[in-house]
Parts: sequence; C-alpha cells; structure tokens
Amino acid sequence: METAGVEGVEEEIERRGLGTPATRSGIIDGLIKSELLKREKKNLLPTDKGINLIKVLPEKVKSPLLTADWENALKRMERGEVTADGFMKSINAFISEVISTYGNATSEHAQLFGGPKGGSGEIIGVCPRCGGNVAESPKAFSCEHTRSKKCGFTLWKDNKWFASQGKKITKAIATALVKDGKIFIKDLKSQKSGKTYSATVVLDDNKDGYTNFKRNRQTAARIDCAKSEKF
Repeated sequence: METAGVEGVEEEIERRGLGTPATRSGIIDGLIKSELLKREKKNLLPTDKGINLIKVLPEKVKSPLLTADWENALKRMERGEVTADGFMKSINAFISEVISTYGNATSEHAQLFGGPKGGSGEIIGVCPRCGGNVAESPKAFSCEHTRSKKCGFTLWKDNKWFASQGKKITKAIATALVKDGKIFIKDLKSQKSGKTYSATVVLDDNKDGYTNFKRNRQTAARIDCAKSEKF
C-alpha cells in the first residue's frame, strides 16, 4: 500500500500510497471484513467480490492518484493554504459528478453482483410478502427489498430446522415454497428416532419478520429472517 500509485505522482506530492502507516492496518481489516480482501498465509489476495468491484468502479475513483491528491490537500490545509470548507466543497462536487456520470449500472455490471445479497442473482419466484423478486445468493433466497428493509423475507440455505432433519433449503425447495407455499420432501430424518420419513413441509409466513414451517399440520420450525448477514 505504501508504494501504490507512486508512478505518475508529481514530486511535490508530500504523501504517496494508500493511507499512512498508522491507518493501513485498519484499512486492510475493513477490506477483509467487507469480503473484498482475504488472507492466505502471509499474503493478501482480492476476493471475487473485490475483483468485481474494481471492474465496475470508474478509473478516477479507484486511482491511487486520487488518494495522493486528497492527502496533499489535507497537508495544505494544515499550512493554512486551503480551508476545510473549500476542501469539503471539492469533495462534494467530485461525488456529485461521479454519481451523475456513473450512477446507473449497466446490465453487465449488475450481473457481477447478482441479487439482493450477491451471488448468482437468479430469480426463483415472487415474494409471498410483498410481490418483489426472490433471488438466490450464496447463503439464502431473499426478497429484492431486503436491502431497503421494506421486506425481510429470506429462506436461509442452512436453516436450522432443515439441517436438523438432514436437509438444506435447495433452489428446488425454495422455488416450490415461494411458488406453492409447500413441498413434499422424502428422506427427512427424525431427531428423536433417527429414522427417515417423508412429509409435506408448508411455508407458514406470518409476515412479522419470521418464517414459519409446518410439517403435517404441526409447527416444525421458526427461524428469524429479519437478521441479515454481510457480505
């Protein structure tokens, strides 16, 4: 990070690279937490999410020269050559220009991040709560409005009750639950006896942030779908 952007930076720029020695550790931790970067032994490698983000960002945003320019402006502010208001006005103008120019993602770029939680983004049906699209992500099948918190409908692939019955919520199961509200499943495993059985699992969504399941008219599970996971 210290040498990033050194090439092409004018000699009078007082700081180069990304961040400072005091802030770089925090920047790296933030990138890892956001799943844009990952550690493999002593190496730091970009994730698929990080690579895709670099693909969609405009050049002026991802260029290390931008960091150098801003840090130089901050240095000038320390010397009284630039006011804080003037600096913030230039930042706001830059952000407005970027949004107005690049605000709408192309279909190609949208496909890189997929549905509401990322992943393949394949739409599997219509949300039984709000009528939005339900799309697949690496960990769940979620309504497209979960990001805006207008709807919390989510079917987690590793749902605890399905896991206790030796199953995961697959795309086929999620599609049937969203479309028909129920699905007949074979080879479920009883926790008590350890024997396998078949049953119709019914989606009983009370729309209060939780998704309920009924099995043979008996409440079999209740999972909290209001809590979202980062990504």
